[in-house]
Amino acid sequence: MKRRLPENVTSFIDRNGKERFRYRKTGRPTYCFKEHPGTQANPSEEYKALIARQPEKRRIERAAPGTVSDLIARFYRSSAWEGAGDESKRVRRGIIERFRAKHGDKPVNRLTFEHIESILVTASRKRVEGKRTTGGKEAARSLRKQLMRLFAYAVKLKMIATNPVAQTDRVKVPRTGGHHSWTEAEIAQYRKRHALGTKARLALEIMLWTWQRRGDARLFGRSQMRSGKIRYTQGKTGKTLWLPAAPQLVAAIDAMPATGIETFLVTDYGKPFSKAGFGNKMREWCDEAGLPHCTAHGVRKAGARRAAQLGASNQGLKSVGGWSGDAEVAIYTAAVDQEALAEVTLRLVIDADLANHDGSGFGGLANAVQDQQVRI
Repeated sequence: MKRRLPENVTSFIDRNGKERFRYRKTGRPTYCFKEHPGTQANPSEEYKALIARQPEKRRIERAAPGTVSDLIARFYRSSAWEGAGDESKRVRRGIIERFRAKHGDKPVNRLTFEHIESILVTASRKRVEGKRTTGGKEAARSLRKQLMRLFAYAVKLKMIATNPVAQTDRVKVPRTGGHHSWTEAEIAQYRKRHALGTKARLALEIMLWTWQRRGDARLFGRSQMRSGKIRYTQGKTGKTLWLPAAPQLVAAIDAMPATGIETFLVTDYGKPFSKAGFGNKMREWCDEAGLPHCTAHGVRKAGARRAAQLGASNQGLKSVGGWSGDAEVAIYTAAVDQEALAEVTLRLVIDADLANHDGSGFGGLANAVQDQQVRI
């Protein structure tokens, strides 16, 4: 009979294949054991020492009324907050909580334009903290976006008369074009390196035929396939999408010798990938294919680019990618739109010049323009 581990102790297999043990309990720090923790009937000395020195659970302190912490607590209970998807909440909460850590005890009605501007300027400066680089223009822009929402809610609560964030200038971030959109040649190169039946190939096909973010692509499984359709609920937006199951995607799934129970893509230990873990694995697979500049998000852009080049409408693109506005779609199709518009526009001039050429090599377009002016 298998002996039960002590209370709140679980085991796991580390990257070297060795069994490890850890203690986890809500409100207490996680602890990894150096030796076997024993059993419930006979716990080890290490376990007993750990329990003996566990700190008392701290009493949750209520935020002082009118402070930033008070505002944030109320904001988390608002419809504006509940309307966001789980992934969006996770990202936004991280930004807001870092702001709370520094300014939570300050009265909301004392934070003016000057204070907010100073906070944003500080956030825009890159700094090194240990092995991590934090701050920068993008970080400042994200902070301003969340503070705009937060203090707009403070106005609704009548904690302040006007939103001080609205008075600050938008943080200008140099345009880089975002993630590189995979070309057809790059897709072919990746497929050549990673054959059907591999996790690497299945990962590409999932994103290429669903256009979903890596956080959603990693969770794709059989439960989402229904009668030739795919039913996705996006983690970031909370939107539920119905997509056709492309035969190319089905073929990639059927070619797999084995998949996970909950998700098609699993780690070497049979568990679903974490969002960061899947991103890192795609980075590894792209590098193996000789595509160091390609990323998981670039496949999502490639899917939209392909459809745009074939004449898909903005409404059509939004129905697959889950975008809400045309401005979001424009980020993914800007290069295609520019190319198509330039083709139509310049072709008018080219065709007019050729049609009115006088044989001398000059004057064709001038003749066409002159004829147009006469008709006007």
